Amino acid sequence: DATIRTDLVKIISEPFFRWVIGSGLKLQAEPNRFVLELENITQDWPVFQKTAEARFGVYSKSKYSDFSKMNNLHDKALDAFKTAFDGGDCLVICRVEDGILNIQLIDGSHIKTPVGSQYINDIKGRGNFIKHGIELSPKGENIAYYIEKINANGIERTFERVAAYGEKSKRKLAWMIYGQKARVDHVRGIPAITQILEKINKLDRYTEAAVSKAEQAANISYTIEHDEYSTGENPVDEVIKKKLNVIGDAVDGYALADGLANRIKETTSNQVWNLPPGAKFKTFSSTIETDFEQFYRAVFNSLCASIGIPPEVALQMYNSNYSASRAAINAWDYAVTIAREKFANDFYKPIYNLWLELEILKGKIDASGYVNAINKSDFMVVESFAQCRFTGKKMPHIDPLKEIKAIRAMLGDETTPLISYEQATEDLGAGEWQENYAKNREEDKIIVKPEISTENGNQNTNA
Repeated sequence: DATIRTDLVKIISEPFFRWVIGSGLKLQAEPNRFVLELENITQDWPVFQKTAEARFGVYSKSKYSDFSKMNNLHDKALDAFKTAFDGGDCLVICRVEDGILNIQLIDGSHIKTPVGSQYINDIKGRGNFIKHGIELSPKGENIAYYIEKINANGIERTFERVAAYGEKSKRKLAWMIYGQKARVDHVRGIPAITQILEKINKLDRYTEAAVSKAEQAANISYTIEHDEYSTGENPVDEVIKKKLNVIGDAVDGYALADGLANRIKETTSNQVWNLPPGAKFKTFSSTIETDFEQFYRAVFNSLCASIGIPPEVALQMYNSNYSASRAAINAWDYAVTIAREKFANDFYKPIYNLWLELEILKGKIDASGYVNAINKSDFMVVESFAQCRFTGKKMPHIDPLKEIKAIRAMLGDETTPLISYEQATEDLGAGEWQENYAKNREEDKIIVKPEISTENGNQNTNA
């Protein structure tokens, strides 16, 4: 509700969504070669990595990855992240149709404890118990989730039981993603903005009050004031009448002033008040308008700090010097990196594990020893094959030249590099180093370089 009504929530949360997920995270397959070689498993690892990354890249951008065939995997990732952040939690369900893994998301508001003794008796018969719509084992492991469904007439409610693990495969096919947890033993999550909701509502009401007061004050622009001897008429008119010996009917001075007030109102579209003798019109004055900026910014800064986003980033206003702005971006980059890694562990990596197993079983990816490890339930080998990381967009640089010089310095010479070429390219947000290098080699073959002749001091350039 706050996300829909209050612009403050959008101002603070949208940069978070945009930078943590954005258009999606990219797979970097990194199988643990050391562990696999200890298990006597060897193969062409660069081919395995490139094959997995290329095929997963196509899969993640395809609508076949979506249960409803409406979005792709990256769209689902953004929806899951937003739902968990704003609503507290989100249920991820994986299904396999025609040999293709697809993903379905269920908002946490639909996960509820079923009504009816039949459900409860079945849960107790399995030796489990239910808490907030989640069936738990005596050890506290999530066994199943109950999704509330309402039929077409909007009255009757039924519940669908979705098991956390496949009946035959024993693979985890459904799990919860959380915004944050209030207690370690809680089975449901709470919104990441829970702590600031009340303050956001108050600041929103304060803003509305300040704007309304300024608007009302703007509608009262003129007053007609009289002292205790005033009769309300125009004194200039009376002087002219006396000089011309014009004798007219007595006119009510206040009627004249009221007429003047009406003419001003019609001309300017503003309210005009005709005051009695000795009265002065004074508006209710407060410092709400003059102190608005200072008060609003102070509260806004604390709201941003509570979820780890610099105010400069939320407002997209960098008015400080280079060092201060760079420090703010670095702090924001760190917060985004932590949030991105957590979400990758919660969403992308479990999906990649299932997808990789399907691809290997279908023979699309060569992985010697993987199937044997599955049959033996050797998690060490299986998870070593599936080790990976997911990367997203890098933070923009305030001064790209300074950043490039710093990266060049870290590359050093051939004997003392501090980082790899791949990491340097990734830090600069310049794509893939191997692809860039291969492309450069191809371009060098077709570029006609200038021929330089030093004969007679002349330079001959052919292009």
